[in-house]
Amino acid sequence: MSRISGGGAIVQEDAIRDRTQLSVAATAFGLSAAVSILFNTALACVKDAYPPVFRFMAALTGHHWITQGLADLILFLVLGFALMLAGVRMNGNGLAAIVAAAAVIAGGALALWTVLF
Repeated sequence: MSRISGGGAIVQEDAIRDRTQLSVAATAFGLSAAVSILFNTALACVKDAYPPVFRFMAALTGHHWITQGLADLILFLVLGFALMLAGVRMNGNGLAAIVAAAAVIAGGALALWTVLF
């Protein structure tokens, strides 16, 4: 579909929409980052609340934080590539809002966890 702009030039709405959307890779790995942020927070709480998970993670790589970092990295890469193959796309503002929301939720959850437990 097209429309006429103020100067009389025809502007393709699809072309405008495509310029505001991020690439498939940027969208995929941005969404993957948001999920990884939330996963990292959940894993930190679970390993602190459940000693067998803490001990398992510490035994796996020599230190629980190394295991957590590797789990986060693997999730980020696998999910990012999977979303890339799925061809997901969205605009930058939407993705920025999702990543920011994930960071705020994770930060709030960690703060509550620290205070309450």
